[in-house]
Amino acid sequence: MTEALTDAQREFLECLPATTAEVVDELGIKRTSVKDRRDGVRDKGVELDFDQSTHVWSIAGDDVDTQGDDTPALPDLEDVDAKGDPDESELTDRERYVARELQTGATVESLADDLDERESIVVEYLRDLKRQGWEVYVDETAEHVAIEGDHTLRSSEHKGTRTRKANRWWESRHNALARRFKALDDPTAELEATPGREDWVTHLTDLHAGDYVRQDDGEVVYKTAIVPDVIDYTTEQSIYLAEKHGAEYDVAHLLWGGDMVTNEGIYEGQFEDLDSWLDEQVDVLHDPLLRQVKAFSNRFDTVNIVCQAGNHGDMRASGTSKQANADLLVFKSIRNTVAAFQREYDDLQNVNFAIGQARGYRNFPMRGGQLTGHLRHGEDRDPQASTSARLKEWMSTLLEHDYDIAYLGHHHVTGMIPWDGPPIVATGSPKPSGEFVERLGVGVPSRYQSIATVHGVSDDGITGFYPVDDRKFEPS
Repeated sequence: MTEALTDAQREFLECLPATTAEVVDELGIKRTSVKDRRDGVRDKGVELDFDQSTHVWSIAGDDVDTQGDDTPALPDLEDVDAKGDPDESELTDRERYVARELQTGATVESLADDLDERESIVVEYLRDLKRQGWEVYVDETAEHVAIEGDHTLRSSEHKGTRTRKANRWWESRHNALARRFKALDDPTAELEATPGREDWVTHLTDLHAGDYVRQDDGEVVYKTAIVPDVIDYTTEQSIYLAEKHGAEYDVAHLLWGGDMVTNEGIYEGQFEDLDSWLDEQVDVLHDPLLRQVKAFSNRFDTVNIVCQAGNHGDMRASGTSKQANADLLVFKSIRNTVAAFQREYDDLQNVNFAIGQARGYRNFPMRGGQLTGHLRHGEDRDPQASTSARLKEWMSTLLEHDYDIAYLGHHHVTGMIPWDGPPIVATGSPKPSGEFVERLGVGVPSRYQSIATVHGVSDDGITGFYPVDDRKFEPS
């Protein structure tokens, strides 16, 4: 009986009988990688035959399980003791690469493929890192190796200011979320459509947790402590209006449109407008958003959560990843919680989760795929289509994405963008807009502050449109 094969080794064996050149062409790998995989399967007890006349490799016998059980081999690191504290400056380039990959979890096989090394060499890298004091551990549940702790591998230019500290915190928190999610399954549910029924949409965006707004008379009109009440109020109003709308529903779409946090250091002098740091901003959103998911899961047959990162979430220290966005921490934290509820408690099984990357949009199916929704944060689009340049932008978006309904926030204005194309829903922010909207020249004076937008969707499009404002909002 052979030792468990890696995916790469099984892939190699499935190519046989073949010459080395044929394996290179089939798998798209280097000749040295073919040799490493060949040596690897031999080390695990697989006998190979080589025909000198044809240069063909084949399996000696037919009792090798090339399918395997999909369980990656995990290294034994229990006998390795740390001999000091971790020092990033002492890492070789390859050790540094391995350490960075371990921050989100990685398999020995994937590291070997990335580095074009034998797996035994990668295991030695892991053992060396642990000897140097890095908290390398084997996660048997997620079937990968990872590094525990708050270490982030960055150059010295990212240290010193509060913004850079926020960036380091983001990476540490994001990596921890990524490690935990590898042990979970994606929250998925079928997004079906029944003739005669509708979908229900709730668009919530630009919460700006962390912002502190005081009027000229000194009255505080917005602060982080209010945000959970705003989310709970949106949940209650949306479900209430869905009942008033009077339709039967297949799917409720929860659109979280970005700038859920306000971040730190986005503009000069922002620290004077904050009442909480980034970690507090992220934490304050988790429970009320999870309550929203649970309430919708109880009310609707299926819940489709679509998330789009905003521009305030961007981590702006030089050298950061384009995917570094604090909104993603909020979204992934909720996603992980939903996935854990599904696995551990058989709860929230009707919830589907789709997280957009740190880019401008996320497309999603409505009415079982008969319609396409297009969710943008909105910083790269104007909430008007009245000029030729703005009209051209929206026409380009329509041609590229072929959407039926589009949604955007960012501009802190509410309503339908007037143009001859498919509906574009602009949703405001519960944060008082002030000078930003005045500069845009699109704000309309109102007695009430916009909070969210909800509406129904039939197979033919929007069936009702209900802006949610603060006229009945009472903070606790």
